[in-house]
Amino acid sequence: MIDRVAQHYTPIEFQTDNGFSLSRLSDIDDSIPATGLVHQFLVRDPDGFELEVTVEIIETIAEALARRSRGRLSGDSAYWICCAERHLAEYLWDNEDYPPDAKLTVDQPILNDLNLARRWGAETERGFRGSGILI
Repeated sequence: MIDRVAQHYTPIEFQTDNGFSLSRLSDIDDSIPATGLVHQFLVRDPDGFELEVTVEIIETIAEALARRSRGRLSGDSAYWICCAERHLAEYLWDNEDYPPDAKLTVDQPILNDLNLARRWGAETERGFRGSGILI
């Protein structure tokens, strides 16, 4: 069980259909960065057991996705935490268990990664407000 002081608000939880929930630790603890290619999440299984899980996006995948975005993705883009969150949720759904050693490495993009990278920030360029985030 994690011993952290929650912010004055309840962090957003991503729920999987098979009963897992995950929250970004950067939403719970301001000292944890929400940028870069490594992200931590607090995951709760259907029985209520909580575990901190780290998701790392390897640099070669990040470079390939950044090229797909036509320059709209940078190292500090919110895209990376969204990507890490999607991969973790997919892992939890597919395996119905935590990743081994509470670590997940994203070494292959999925179709949603590619599609979102191509669209990331495009709405803003066309005069719409928003980041194009689809989770």
